[in-house]
Amino acid sequence: MVNKFILCLFALNCGLFAEPLDPRFHSFNEIKSFLDSLDQLEQYEDIFRVDTIGYSGAETLPILAVKISDNVHIKEDEPRVLFLGQCHAEEILGVEAVLEMILTLLSPPPPMASHVQILRQEIETWIIPTYNPEGLNVVHSEMDLSYRKNKRDFSPTGPTPNGVFDFDPSIGNDVDGVDLNRNYDFNWFFGDSFLVNDPTDYAAHYDYYRGPEPFSEQETKAIRDFALEQDFLFSIAWHSARSGRYSELVISSWKWAEGKNTPDNNAQNTIADALAGNLQKEYSEDFYQSEQSVSRRGNAHDWFYTATGCFQYLVECGTANLQPDSALIEDTIQRLIPGMVYLMDRTIGYQEDAAQITGIVTDELGNPFEDVEIIINELNGGVNDPRLTDEFGRYRRIVTEGTYQLTAQKYGYEPVTNTITANNSGTTILDFSLDPLTEVNINLSIGFYQQLWHDEHFSWIMTNDFFTDTIIVDDGSNTFAMPKGNWDIQTVYDDSYFPWIRNLELDSDMEINVSFRQNVIDTVLGFGDSTMWNQIGGDWTIDSGSLRSQVGSFYNNGNREDTLEIRSRWFDMTGMQQIACVINHRYELEWDVDSLFLTLVNGQDSVLTEWSATDQNWHAFRTDRIVARDTSGFDSVRVRLRFSRDASVNYRGWEIASLRILGLDDPYLNVTESGPQIRSSFSVSDPYPNPSSGMISIDMEHIQFPLQVTIFNLLGQEIFNQSLNQGFREQITWQLNLFNQMDVPISSGVYFLRFSTSHKEFIKKCVYLRP
Repeated sequence: MVNKFILCLFALNCGLFAEPLDPRFHSFNEIKSFLDSLDQLEQYEDIFRVDTIGYSGAETLPILAVKISDNVHIKEDEPRVLFLGQCHAEEILGVEAVLEMILTLLSPPPPMASHVQILRQEIETWIIPTYNPEGLNVVHSEMDLSYRKNKRDFSPTGPTPNGVFDFDPSIGNDVDGVDLNRNYDFNWFFGDSFLVNDPTDYAAHYDYYRGPEPFSEQETKAIRDFALEQDFLFSIAWHSARSGRYSELVISSWKWAEGKNTPDNNAQNTIADALAGNLQKEYSEDFYQSEQSVSRRGNAHDWFYTATGCFQYLVECGTANLQPDSALIEDTIQRLIPGMVYLMDRTIGYQEDAAQITGIVTDELGNPFEDVEIIINELNGGVNDPRLTDEFGRYRRIVTEGTYQLTAQKYGYEPVTNTITANNSGTTILDFSLDPLTEVNINLSIGFYQQLWHDEHFSWIMTNDFFTDTIIVDDGSNTFAMPKGNWDIQTVYDDSYFPWIRNLELDSDMEINVSFRQNVIDTVLGFGDSTMWNQIGGDWTIDSGSLRSQVGSFYNNGNREDTLEIRSRWFDMTGMQQIACVINHRYELEWDVDSLFLTLVNGQDSVLTEWSATDQNWHAFRTDRIVARDTSGFDSVRVRLRFSRDASVNYRGWEIASLRILGLDDPYLNVTESGPQIRSSFSVSDPYPNPSSGMISIDMEHIQFPLQVTIFNLLGQEIFNQSLNQGFREQITWQLNLFNQMDVPISSGVYFLRFSTSHKEFIKKCVYLRP
């Protein structure tokens, strides 16, 4: 009674939730009864199905998903569309819209009958009325009409359970619960932490709590797993804005600072504009507005796109009149249905633009090939997870009109690249057939200098431009097969022994002997020693024993010339023919734009070897190793840590837990084939630094000239050509300044370098960031 009094008093003051909930809205039990009644009707048994895809976290309520299709009980090779009726508890208009959409697809009005029949035949439509049933019950009980979150149990003293439902009927003051649309693991860290008072001036308060960790909630886990299983092409997530400020909008992913968009920005925006044009505003002849999201805070629509490729649109479907009366409910439903129908039509090109590239990938036997990565070079970016074929070998990509270069690739198979032109008149078909790479037999012997046997397992880690694979091998003799090609390979015992790291061209059967020796030099580069480091730029700082690239949680944006750099003091490595640097770290950067560099330099400050990154690896610390070799020995070396960033979009930067320099006086770790001789085969290293803002270097061994060097852009256009003719050389380092030595000026982007002799050809990829 007291709670209702407070609720009414607050509602009168703010103009929201002043009336009790209209009985036209469906409670959770009424949703279940409605779906169950449809499930009992014989005329729908072949086109209608209800599944439980998960359960809520606090009360174990089922999360129900409806499938409508012509062969509803099997998963067909058809595109799939998803409509999410409700995420936030008080935003209940979407529930009514998707329930009406179910009835329309099952029993359409006569003018839509043939249209709906085509939709049922050509696509699989999934509808989830609510994935926040706990919050829906809170609203329908009217104990808190402004409730937003689920009912995860917390305490006012901290994010630990106390066994009490801590809600407050005034807007935004609920202690319990997680905002499910802040709980996805893409940019999750930018969401609100526990009991942070949101700075907006419309009483948001604690309503945007992101949860204790990404996907901490059973509800978002259920949506995540369902989305990964179903490979949706399109989706609408229905919302309503209590503030009224973001009403009647179609929001797509994304437009961050300086106009930074998704790789699929053109197609996403074109469809968002058309979707908005099918949604009429309340009491108006105008239509919804289309906008791009500018936030980074664990939203579902951004995660759907990056993780699965699905274009999900967040649609704010009401006004400040968040829970209207029955007349406006009915009016709103009728205005929302055309938007859902449009998106289903766009899926198959029915009466709509149809620009889409699709196809089947098969293996050498003609069988559908699952988990093949499909890359559209013009729409590719590190921010996205790989786009893979499904269990039918099928891929589907929504595009705008244009010509595209597609590559199909899978570990152990020869990548295939084709060019195709898509238009709006129909779906464009491009199939692929992949042939396995020829394998070579590796006879690997692992031993220890002065000790013949260790009862240990080792990871034999192989990496090239496209793949990484790991084989578990044992101390002693191992035999296994590997695909032909150029591989970076490493195996490590522990860091008291010098790591074995090589770049190998595998073109025939080979014997490889790895003999581990303990380090002659093993130096820890401590972060607490002021004499160890010299800051050149930035505000590098020590935090809990780790070296951080900045003082605060996020690094500052800057420019390419303003590189953050810190250098170690010089270390005497006289007598060492091999040196290594071992780093244990994590990092989080703006994908493909901001860059990290770990560099070993010699006494003349020339680069010996380098590691770089342009992506994100923050969830767990990882260990990376770089090795330099010189049979004539080294003198002094030092470590350089550099951080390059642009003027917008920042993340948590670089955290280094430990850093060590190792030295060894043994110049040879034999690589032989069918005998004791060291291999002599032309090999080409990866470009370094990579990314680069100018000069790149590439190490080549056992070169047989003439050697042709050609550089291409992503469109396959040749932009550089050079012929080298120096006779046979054991080793050279080829260098080129991409900024001022090219045949034509080039812009930032991805470039391919081809090195070819009369017998061999290597293609290397380089990211150029124009200064």
